[in-house]
Amino acid sequence: MHISKAIKKQKSAYRNFKAMMIIIAALLPIVTLLFGMTEIFYIAYLVIIEMMIFFSLVYRISWERLEFSCYNNRLKYKAGLFSKEGLIFCDKVALVHTEKLGEEMDIIVISSVNFKNRSFKLVTKTFLKKYPVIAQEYIKIKEFDPENTYYFLVLKKGALKKYLLLDIIFKNCVKAIYTSNAIENIKISRGQKELVKL
Repeated sequence: MHISKAIKKQKSAYRNFKAMMIIIAALLPIVTLLFGMTEIFYIAYLVIIEMMIFFSLVYRISWERLEFSCYNNRLKYKAGLFSKEGLIFCDKVALVHTEKLGEEMDIIVISSVNFKNRSFKLVTKTFLKKYPVIAQEYIKIKEFDPENTYYFLVLKKGALKKYLLLDIIFKNCVKAIYTSNAIENIKISRGQKELVKL
């Protein structure tokens, strides 16, 4: 499926999910009152269900939310409902890698700067063990520039919108190395390859 079509389908499914949850949340108290189930057990049970609906809505909204803009070498993004805006300096991005496909795709960015972004963490041996593909490229980067300290950022939220972000990263982070996994997902983001339904 073409990525733009997949994003439209996802938005539609997201709207339907929100509408369904709101209708259920509104109908449950009405049905409870109509059937005269006003005992403390039923009220407590209703409160628990309403809370579960509320938290599932918040989780879904947070999982799908991804906003970003790129101007003058600065890529600003906000992933999730409660996260702060992050900043990536495009010319400082050294490596871009992706894991998995579709909504579950993670974008991993390695940069030589973590200025104004607490989401960036120092690249460690544990991180490199977790991502062996990155480790191979990271060794080459360190051989070329051993003095630099590198930081990593993992973007998990945003569902299929991450493909749009990946395309923006590819267009603006021109000095970066892209792993083979990242290139395959970039092809999907640019419509050169179909998104396989998993």
